[in-house]
Amino acid sequence: MNQDTEDLCSLSKYKSFPLENFLKMDYAKPLFTAVAIYLLVQGIGLWISWTGPGGEEGIVKMVEDGEVLPPVVEEPEDPISSLQIFLYVIIMTGVILILLKYKFDIIIKIFVLLALLGGLSITFWGLIGRFGFFVALLLFLFAIWKRENILLMNMILIFTIPGIGSWLGSSLGFIPSLLLLIGLAIYDIIAVFGTKHMVKLAEEAKGRIPMMFAIPIGDRYLGLGTGDLAIPLAFSVSILRESILKDTSILPAITASLGGCIGLIALFFYVLNKKEVTLPALPPIALGLILGFGIGMIFL
Repeated sequence: MNQDTEDLCSLSKYKSFPLENFLKMDYAKPLFTAVAIYLLVQGIGLWISWTGPGGEEGIVKMVEDGEVLPPVVEEPEDPISSLQIFLYVIIMTGVILILLKYKFDIIIKIFVLLALLGGLSITFWGLIGRFGFFVALLLFLFAIWKRENILLMNMILIFTIPGIGSWLGSSLGFIPSLLLLIGLAIYDIIAVFGTKHMVKLAEEAKGRIPMMFAIPIGDRYLGLGTGDLAIPLAFSVSILRESILKDTSILPAITASLGGCIGLIALFFYVLNKKEVTLPALPPIALGLILGFGIGMIFL
């Protein structure tokens, strides 16, 4: 879960540009990359939550049964459960800041590596069954060996986040998940514009801890925090959970997921018109998720 403490999207040193220049590769490629990452994470996460290999039970049913994969919280429908996770995120953020300040990177890396292995294991278990743990372990060891390869680490995160997000989302009812999404979105705004500790966390962790996607844009980069993807996925999965347990349409989960993607695109276009800006990514994505869910419910 410490992966989810990084909720920051930053785009630095961009100059204002004419809209017609967008189709140039230096602008289009990073946008398509960000959208592809988001949709891959959401798609994989929703799929493994819905169904397992060969028509077996997905993560939602596995967490509901609690035999193989226990829920993150004891009371999925209790709003207090969202408060527990929210406090956990804040505490972990503070702990990481302290550890980074005093150069205890090794402790953070141990927890991050455990999160990577856990997330990969859940994802590949959901994709190919019990054998998935061994695939996850091989990828995990390969990632440690080639940890300086940014493209490889991005791919590892793409398969790690669906496991973590689906587990969290399968452990929460819709209302607790909605409260958690809104609470973390507000916290993200305060942490970036108010206390600014999330900006400091991103700067301190840059190049030291694999906590974000690094999307190259010339000599710059777009940094998309793992929490910006894990929390939205958890919300989408919680909607899917309601559909599975109540045997209703999965349309709201799909439209919510697509709405979050539109929120990410809107954020991207906004920051491109700023000379230098650091913005929280979760709020616009969260707004898109909620609006997308509403649209799905209308057409249900």
